[in-house]
Amino acid sequence: MAGRKTLAMTDRQFTILQVLWEHGPLTVRELMGHLPGGQRQPYTTVLGMLQTMEKAGLVRHDEDGLTYRYEAAVSRQAALGTLLRDFVARFFRGSAEDLVLGLVDANELSAKDLRDIEARLKQSAERGGAVKQRNRKS
Repeated sequence: MAGRKTLAMTDRQFTILQVLWEHGPLTVRELMGHLPGGQRQPYTTVLGMLQTMEKAGLVRHDEDGLTYRYEAAVSRQAALGTLLRDFVARFFRGSAEDLVLGLVDANELSAKDLRDIEARLKQSAERGGAVKQRNRKS
């Protein structure tokens, strides 16, 4: 879609964001302690990744004395929403319905999951949320 900023990130960058969302601002060393295998990754590798993420607008830092404390610059909801929209656009030609039907066909969604999704859509509509109305394919 024109004008929409694409939020691209690697699995490792997403893992860093998950840690920052859960634990709040952290120094590089503190972050390393929360990463899977964090102590096995060189400090400079994690620092370089944070610097790259900062340039991309994913994290920001505040100075705390001589150290930097990094925090997520995007909310979990905003990041996941953008990533999901991009995923659906790229792999399902923009059809969320095709994604859900694919999950059903792959036995990844149960009838209960679908009822829960339907209830969530109804709640969103009742709160005035924008729920897309699509014509069903024949």
